[in-house]
Amino acid sequence: MTMPASASPSTRWGVSEPLICFPSLREPLPPMYQPSKYRLYPFPDQKRELARQFEELRFLWNYALERRREAWCKEKRSVSYVDQCRDLARWRAYDTEGIGRVYGHVAQETLARLDDSFQHFFRRVKDGGTPGFPRFKREVRSLCYPDSNGSGAIVPGRNGTHRLHLSRVGEIPIEVHRTPPEGRVKTCSVKREGDRWFAVLTYEVSAPAPPPATPPVSPVGVDLGLSHLATLSTGEVVEPPKFLLRAEDRLARAQRVVARRKKGSHRREKAKLRVARCHAKVRDQRRDFAHQLTTGWVRDHDLIAVEDMDLRGHMEGSFPKATADAGWGMLRQMSAYKQGRRSGRYVEVPTKGTTQTCSGCGRLHDPPLTLEDRTYECPCGLRLDRDLNAARNILARALRAIPGGTGESTPVETGPPPHRKGRRVRSKKQEPPRDSEVAR
Repeated sequence: MTMPASASPSTRWGVSEPLICFPSLREPLPPMYQPSKYRLYPFPDQKRELARQFEELRFLWNYALERRREAWCKEKRSVSYVDQCRDLARWRAYDTEGIGRVYGHVAQETLARLDDSFQHFFRRVKDGGTPGFPRFKREVRSLCYPDSNGSGAIVPGRNGTHRLHLSRVGEIPIEVHRTPPEGRVKTCSVKREGDRWFAVLTYEVSAPAPPPATPPVSPVGVDLGLSHLATLSTGEVVEPPKFLLRAEDRLARAQRVVARRKKGSHRREKAKLRVARCHAKVRDQRRDFAHQLTTGWVRDHDLIAVEDMDLRGHMEGSFPKATADAGWGMLRQMSAYKQGRRSGRYVEVPTKGTTQTCSGCGRLHDPPLTLEDRTYECPCGLRLDRDLNAARNILARALRAIPGGTGESTPVETGPPPHRKGRRVRSKKQEPPRDSEVAR
């Protein structure tokens, strides 16, 4: 009999700022991994089995974390991933109706993620950042089959349908809305989002050809913002869709219903599910819009240049909700991997000075522009929208960074540095060179 998840471990198991050039600019290293996400429609008994396995993995994570903490606090001894994998076989043999019913490699993957969290904790301590010690989990909503031995694979079903075969779970109906990539399955993850179930299969595919060494034919610089979601160096402007703002009234009504329900009741769980569905709809709308937008950029341009913005700093600024609704990180991530698949280029350039510098002559605006100034005017005669000016500066910096680029020098780089009322401004030529720093 499976012991309740709240049982103690001893009772249950009987044991006590640089330039960033993404991989599209480097020689690709085969093989390449491509994930594909599909919708699952598990039967009621399969839902219960997956929920039970989620609970077992939650208990395993908390128990393994407790063992590591006790070993260090009492004995000053470190427990490694190998040690806990060795103990996992004994735990599974003892609790055959609990963790023993979970596929062994799935349980090992949970221990591997716990070990990764400790490694990241030690790295942050060494670097002097916020440590972030691993925490106990209140809920687990996903599991992962980390091998490619057929434990998680798509198999044909009846009447032209498909099933996802999962070891220790069964064959779950799956909607294959697009043809999977050519290659073998490396990992298979199953996760629950509200009342929906999804499978993410990672395929090992052949790496695309590297980008050509010739100058780009149709490059574009993209300036991301809030008043305009994106301003391209070609003059195109993308207005923000503001999906979260449009759904706020519906979300507020659903959250008020949750507040009125009694805690622990079934009606409260149903109300919470409605809130989750509202958030899921906003998230799906934002992702779909980002896919359509970035696919158009990649199709029309062989070089996409954006700013290396500090997204966390923007989230802590004056407009966190609008920043989160804009989805800048999603746009950058999608542009990067889509350009890599098409053998294109994706470059992130330093953000400093892109708005204050004239894209025509390279002069710094004096006095500096404020947020209220939406037009850039320069003594050289240039007058245009400030976002368009920033997009052109972003593109010029990217062209100077890539092999075979056609970026031209400006007076700021070759001439004497300008001055602002007694304040000396460093020129780009005096800054440390960053073109050789290539990192993801």
